[in-house]
Amino acid sequence: MEATAKLRKLPISARKIGRLAALIRGKNVVRSLAILESKPQQAAVQLKKLLLSAISNWQNHYGIDLEEALIFIKSITVDRAGMFKRIMPAPRGVAHRIRKRSSHVVIVVDSIEHFATLPHEVASDTTT
Repeated sequence: MEATAKLRKLPISARKIGRLAALIRGKNVVRSLAILESKPQQAAVQLKKLLLSAISNWQNHYGIDLEEALIFIKSITVDRAGMFKRIMPAPRGVAHRIRKRSSHVVIVVDSIEHFATLPHEVASDTTT
């Protein structure tokens, strides 16, 4: 019982998103939302919206309340997308190239009841 949410062509570099994705990968959804709430980066706001979308997709597809099932982030992938190339004037008639990078993010959420092998972090989250 898994649900997916995709965010394509996000105008934030994959390295910046990847740092936050590593913090929430494999964790409980409630704990992940709390982590993203406490981070000041714009990437955290975008990841939070994407995670809420994945939770909503899971609820619409299976019709089960969030309180009844324990949902965790099964996988989160961050890939590089295209980049805009701009020119910045520099001294002595030279032009420096500026690369405005973007990324694609995919989040897959799953319930613990229907997942045979539990990740280590999820197993420790359920006991607390």
